[in-house]
Amino acid sequence: MQSNLPRQPPLAGVKVVELAHLIAGPYCCQMLADEGATVVKIEPPGGELTRHRQPVRSTEQGDVTAYYASLNRSKQSVVLDLKHPEGAEIMQRLIEGADVFVTNMRVSALERLGLHPIELHKRFPRLIVACISGFGMENSGESAGRAGLAIVAEALSGATGLTKDQSGNPVWCGFALGDITASVSAHAAILLALRDKDRYGVGKLIDLGLVECMLPMISVAMGRAQVQEQLVSDFEGSNSFHGIPYGAFPASDGAVSIGVNRDDFWGRFCIAMGRPELGCDPRYATYSERLKRQKEVHAITEEFTRSHTRAQITQKLIDVDVPVAPILSMDEVVKDKYLLDRGALWSVEDGVGGVFTLPANTAWFEKPDNTPRIPRLGEHNESVLTGQLGLTVDQVARLKSDGAFGVQNPDVKKAARFKATDGASS
Repeated sequence: MQSNLPRQPPLAGVKVVELAHLIAGPYCCQMLADEGATVVKIEPPGGELTRHRQPVRSTEQGDVTAYYASLNRSKQSVVLDLKHPEGAEIMQRLIEGADVFVTNMRVSALERLGLHPIELHKRFPRLIVACISGFGMENSGESAGRAGLAIVAEALSGATGLTKDQSGNPVWCGFALGDITASVSAHAAILLALRDKDRYGVGKLIDLGLVECMLPMISVAMGRAQVQEQLVSDFEGSNSFHGIPYGAFPASDGAVSIGVNRDDFWGRFCIAMGRPELGCDPRYATYSERLKRQKEVHAITEEFTRSHTRAQITQKLIDVDVPVAPILSMDEVVKDKYLLDRGALWSVEDGVGGVFTLPANTAWFEKPDNTPRIPRLGEHNESVLTGQLGLTVDQVARLKSDGAFGVQNPDVKKAARFKATDGASS
């Protein structure tokens, strides 16, 4: 019999402590927060790195960066100075009461703070510890402790080598794909570990490196490389892996993506171009023949696309059932009717009186009952410390005056704000 009680989100009651910055850790924890977990984000006195990355939205109520807002909705922000004895003690108490601890800080830095993931797992055997790093903690050989970014993982996984310009030069994809794959991997690993914890009452140490998290992206390419001889092409670009023509092509008002990954699609595509005879022309009728003449095929395709708008090309190819899409700008994406109708875009309050339009959580597509909001720096110090640790308001005030939350120096805050608007790197 169905209960009439209000339905709770799937992770309601799960307590997560996040000590993370930039993308991989914060995005993973944002997903957990979307799904109902209570996520306490520990930030240094000046705020997490992305609070100081351009661009900045400033209002009378304060400042918020687009970078931070994109990765931290529905969390509780607690500021602690982890080098201060009392700040470190509060951190230990929060972790002791948590179900999950997520970090993407360097292990060497965590060790200096008394938060080495392996030691935490030993100390709190019911705790799920998820550590995301460039190359992983264990079995990393000479790469242990190396600086790691998404762009490094994309290169080492071979993904960057699959994306080339028309001269054959590797090209970075343009966004932090390696961070998001690690975030999603960590999210899935945490959910499995929570299931195990329910069954057996034990936690888990999750050790993820960005590089291995990228490998599923190139699994088909990896398999092909082991069984297929190198095919000969007269074209140096990347658009031969799945089909020909396959990739981005210029339109009269922008560009489109076209995917002709089957020979019957080629025949349909030729009909859409108004050149049906090319569909059965032996020079182009099969993939292997088009590969030999890829430069010619691209010239034929571009002659067609350059003479039409994105909308015209899209409609012509939809009419013959060939995969196609206009290449949208970010300004177009946030207003796209299809995405809005699907519920793929959520409105998120920025915490300073405005709203961001941001991607939904595709693992839990249900819209939240209340509009998600970005936390202000240290907004939840009092509520978390009184609610989760049982401290009194006076005790929290004493901790603040003793410096457990960092020294509140107005000049330091001004300097940080200046840095955020004066050439900070992205």
